[in-house]
Amino acid sequence: MPVHFDNIGKVILDAWNDPRRGHIEPDSRKNENWQRSRNWVDALAKQFRKRYSPERHRVFWSKNEDNQQEFGLNELLFDIAVCSVSTTKSLEHHSKDLLFVSRCHWQIESEFSLQNTRDLVVDMSKLVMGTADNKLFVASHRGDREADILEQCAPIAGCCVGTAYFCFISHPEDWHRNRERVPTLHEWVGGGWAEVDLPSAG
Repeated sequence: MPVHFDNIGKVILDAWNDPRRGHIEPDSRKNENWQRSRNWVDALAKQFRKRYSPERHRVFWSKNEDNQQEFGLNELLFDIAVCSVSTTKSLEHHSKDLLFVSRCHWQIESEFSLQNTRDLVVDMSKLVMGTADNKLFVASHRGDREADILEQCAPIAGCCVGTAYFCFISHPEDWHRNRERVPTLHEWVGGGWAEVDLPSAG
């Protein structure tokens, strides 16, 4: 079943509860928080992929190499892009038809910076550039500042084509310190943010 208002909360919680989300490669020289943020994108993207038929859809993200043969890339413009595909003929001899993106259903960006909110504004602005049916932006929980962040990002959501969602999850630094908080989700509707009830985390 495609992802929409009725099940986006479950998609987010299923990704959040994925035990692989916090896995760190022991010999990696990469920053641990960077690894965790990539793991989050990977877990979320896989939840979307489970809900779209592979015959007619493609999900693009950095860790997914399934699209290499047909598109020559993993990630396409956004952290995650969920797309319908169609075909056009190839101009090369003895070549099969070529796939192209015919519609985008979800465009998703994540930004976990706690330094300032400029990075949030810049990354969320990317969602304005697309024509997907749905846009999802994921940021770190900020406690009392979350209402201010939603207000700051409201003009950006208002410029988005399609339905815009804003999700707060715990910063990767907190994932191993027993300071995790359940994700919260907000939908831009009627010129304002409305919190979306998520299913039970259990």
